[in-house]
Amino acid sequence: MELEELIAINTKIKSKKDLKEALQILQTWFSPSFPVGSFSYSHGLEAMINDNLIKSKEDILDYLKCILKHGTCKNDVILMKYTSEGEELNELALSLCPSKERKVESIEMGNAFRKVLSDSWDFKLPENIAYPIAVAKAAKHFDIPLNLLLVSYLQSFVSNLINVCIKHIPIGQKIGQDCIIQTYDLIREIEKESENLNLEDLGGICFNSDIYSIKHENLKTRIYKT
Repeated sequence: MELEELIAINTKIKSKKDLKEALQILQTWFSPSFPVGSFSYSHGLEAMINDNLIKSKEDILDYLKCILKHGTCKNDVILMKYTSEGEELNELALSLCPSKERKVESIEMGNAFRKVLSDSWDFKLPENIAYPIAVAKAAKHFDIPLNLLLVSYLQSFVSNLINVCIKHIPIGQKIGQDCIIQTYDLIREIEKESENLNLEDLGGICFNSDIYSIKHENLKTRIYKT
């Protein structure tokens, strides 16, 4: 049995054609050329780098592990899971943002995603929608399997943060690629764990990341919006 057939069975896609179409859609949505402006946001990482809290490959990987397992990404995975099941969780998603800038980041990216979906994909989303909620609603509409969506979303999230580190620490492209590769297993692990997560598991303990998302508001010189 070919790999595509195995994936199709696992994701409940009816055919190879459906699988390829789903992957094309996800690659489009999470491509750097898709105009949500993710490159403009550092999720507070710029402020952490400025205070020398993140300056090496090991620091980056520790930070990403915390965000993925115990912070924003874990919450986003839960919210996307239940949104794909029909729950209306936008207000909850926005209430979980620990700072003004995090809320701005989520709404601005969500509205940008919403505009493209309306203009080019003929699918309407509500205004002022949190980015993970917008993506999950769109995926539900276009019949994108949740497991593929979560892996693609997390990979895009991680890649954007690593790109901030490449530019702002700075680190070389090789270290950046090493960091991306070393998060592959963790992303797949979190996708698998999402099956057992529920709304009661929402919350986080990435306190440095949250505090520095607030501190970023007062940086005298900054490259990123958040």
